[in-house]
This record gives sequence, C-alpha cells and structure tokens, in this order.
Amino acid sequence: MHDAPAVRWAGPVDPTWHALQIVLPALAAAAIAAWVAGHAGIGAAASLALSATAAVAIALVARRSAAVSPSSLDLAWDGAAWLVDGIPGQARVEIDLGGWMLLRWRPGAARQRARWIAVSRRAAGPAWHALRVALFARAAGAGSARLGRSRAAASGVGQAR
Repeated sequence: MHDAPAVRWAGPVDPTWHALQIVLPALAAAAIAAWVAGHAGIGAAASLALSATAAVAIALVARRSAAVSPSSLDLAWDGAAWLVDGIPGQARVEIDLGGWMLLRWRPGAARQRARWIAVSRRAAGPAWHALRVALFARAAGAGSARLGRSRAAASGVGQAR
C-alpha cells in the first residue's frame, strides 16, 4: 500500500464545533439540575429557575474556555507525521459524518495535551478529499500490518518448530 501524499490545509476552526462546545455542556448542566430538583421535591418554577441558572453558568464558563482556543489552524500531513500549527503529532478520526470529521490530535511532546479538531468539507474546500485520503490511508496501513501479522501467526509462519 502506498503512503498518502503530503497535504496541507490552513483555515478557520469550524464555528459549529465552537457552538457545540458551549451548548452541549449547558444542556447537560440544565438536565442534571432538573433531575436533582425533581428528586429533591422542588416545585416546577424553582426547578426551571435552577436549570436555567445552571445552563447559563456553564455556558459562560464554556464560552470563556472556547475564547482561549485559536480561531484558525494549520493542519498538514508531511508524509511522516501530522503537523498542527507546525507541531508534529498523530491525528486520528474519531467521528466521520461524511462532510464533517472530528479529529483527535496528540502532539509528539509528552507535556502537551491532546487537541480536538473539527474539519468540515465546506471549510476545507478543495483540500477535503486529500485530507480524508491522508487520514484514512495511515489508519488502513497500520491495520494492514496488524492483519498480516495475525494471519502469519494463525498459519504458523515464523514459528520455531
């Protein structure tokens, strides 16, 4: 199998991903607050107020966290490693919806945290197909090597007699 050719995409971070990072924790906080209020026997009006307060508080915290993250990035495959903003690491597709992917990028340096990167077909434009090829070619190459080793082990190839 051939390795994927080098590809590079520089562009804005998907605004839908930023919105989800704010809305989903807020909805979770509202649901938990409503559940707690329901089990505590609090009335409907107080339960609604508690849920709304929790949702707004968590949304503000999430918005502040999202504001710290960069608004654009440079994602590249150089033939040996994935680079995000010039830092080498490993990229893995965690969610693939056809026109939208959520990637988990782990930097090569041990002290840096993993980063979640959302890429959409619309934002990536002409680089979309090449990005997908590079992401899935690397995963398939690693899987093919494991499959080859497991077939060899099953057939007894390479075992001492």
